[in-house]
Amino acid sequence: MQDGDLDPRELLERLHADRRLPAWDPPAPSPALAGWRQRPMRDEEPLEYLHGHWALPEQFDPATAGGGWRGRLVGLFGRLAFRVLGPYLHSERELLARVVRMNDALARRCDELADVIAERQMTEAESGASLAAWLHVLADSQADATER
Repeated sequence: MQDGDLDPRELLERLHADRRLPAWDPPAPSPALAGWRQRPMRDEEPLEYLHGHWALPEQFDPATAGGGWRGRLVGLFGRLAFRVLGPYLHSERELLARVVRMNDALARRCDELADVIAERQMTEAESGASLAAWLHVLADSQADATER
């Protein structure tokens, strides 16, 4: 052995001689868990906005053109633009519909994951508390056994 190496027997003797309990407590669950459960992502305002405003118009609304010769001219150009851009607008509408559905699915998944994380943290906290109690009892019983 080199000078810097530690003898395993010496280490074990030191560990047996040191009867202090380590200052360890299991970590408490995160306080953010309550917020995740009280305000799920599915209830967020931006998602609600997406649901209300995703659809592009399917055809020109002549009521928006107004009246008179100017209204007729705007109506003519509006119908022409919708005829030319119709296929593009239809594909854009389908794309936006899929984006909204994907956002819904992601929000649901995030809420499910938040629930799983919350349950897991609670289980780990309970397990850690049980382990800490068991270690304290074990250390007390070993201390009593050495005193005898």
